[in-house]
Amino acid sequence: ALSACMPALSVRTEFDDSINKYNKFLSSQSFDAAGFFVSESIAKEFSARVKAARNIKVIDHRILRIQYDEENGTAQVEVEIDYYSLSSFRMKTLLDIQKWAYVTESGFKHWRLMSLLPEFL
Repeated sequence: ALSACMPALSVRTEFDDSINKYNKFLSSQSFDAAGFFVSESIAKEFSARVKAARNIKVIDHRILRIQYDEENGTAQVEVEIDYYSLSSFRMKTLLDIQKWAYVTESGFKHWRLMSLLPEFL
């Protein structure tokens, strides 16, 4: 019975690892590195958002809620991000709703971000 649980457990462990790394990249302004987790289908749009965020400094992030759907291989993560723009220096907070899916790309199954980098307004 233990071996039957292992694949699901490793998928969840991989998910937890992916969301933690992605959000740490955001916190360290490593937006390009965060793009590693993005689905190929939105990579171009994500890259455009990265360019638009070049004057943004992220101060902190908090993962508020995770809705994990093991059966469908999807998840939604709600993250609060504190940031400021180099042009205003006024701290703002936004709610980033991250949509994740366990998909096959380039012959491998991975957790991929299916939503764009938030617009820092």
